[in-house]
Amino acid sequence: MNLKLIKREWHENNKPFVFQYFKGICQICNKEITDKWDIHHNSYHYHNRLYKTQAMELIENGIITLVCRPCHDIIHTAKDINNPNRSLLENKAACEFCGKLERGIFDRKKTCDIDKLLCRKCFLKEKNRDENQLSLFL
Repeated sequence: MNLKLIKREWHENNKPFVFQYFKGICQICNKEITDKWDIHHNSYHYHNRLYKTQAMELIENGIITLVCRPCHDIIHTAKDINNPNRSLLENKAACEFCGKLERGIFDRKKTCDIDKLLCRKCFLKEKNRDENQLSLFL
């Protein structure tokens, strides 16, 4: 079984337990979760057997916790390219054109030497645009 399927199966089997263990309370904002939520991984390195370990053991060792979707997005979103903690984030930010939250956006800005944070779709649109079209970079 490939890693993607192993992760999916682990989450399907453990999400209900994690939600019940934390009584449906986000561990960041301490509010009752009424909508979407995630299991947040504080680390993906747990004796090289993260997805072979029961959720209770991971909770007890501070590896996973329950967070609401808005808090999870804040945890993993770098709003400032000069953020000193950027290395701890997932290189994720909103496209300045369409607003889509996407990983890899800072690297695209740096490696392609562009002046805006653009998602892949908007970047490709700009890259392939007709010279008669208005630029996204104006």
